[in-house]
Amino acid sequence: MDIAITEWALQSYLDLKHKRVFTDQEYRTCIRPDVQLLRDGFPSPHAVFAQQNFWGPAKDKGGNTVAHGFKMKWHNLGPGQVQLRLGVATINDTAYLCRAYVKDSVATDYRQIANLKVHISSILNGKVIVRGYL
Repeated sequence: MDIAITEWALQSYLDLKHKRVFTDQEYRTCIRPDVQLLRDGFPSPHAVFAQQNFWGPAKDKGGNTVAHGFKMKWHNLGPGQVQLRLGVATINDTAYLCRAYVKDSVATDYRQIANLKVHISSILNGKVIVRGYL
């Protein structure tokens, strides 16, 4: 599976890095290697993708599963011990990294899932800016 870094992912990475949400070491040893596991496709041969606290379908405020939408999850990152989330859209053998965010409330999570729905629609309509591939 290809892993596409979208403009949304790049911008959110830069924003989170600027806010020092995670350390460089956490990025190099935890976040990036976890994201690279997406290369092996689905169903994934990696056990972490079977863990609900790491990977799961994106669900909107109504409890509906978002088509093509998933979340990667990290807990207790950085000096603030935050919960980091990354929205991922899987479409046609490509994992599109969308927006990363700090989950500080249920409302934030629902708002970001709504954004993920918009991103998925943009991807499906060919209106996505890809900044690179992992």
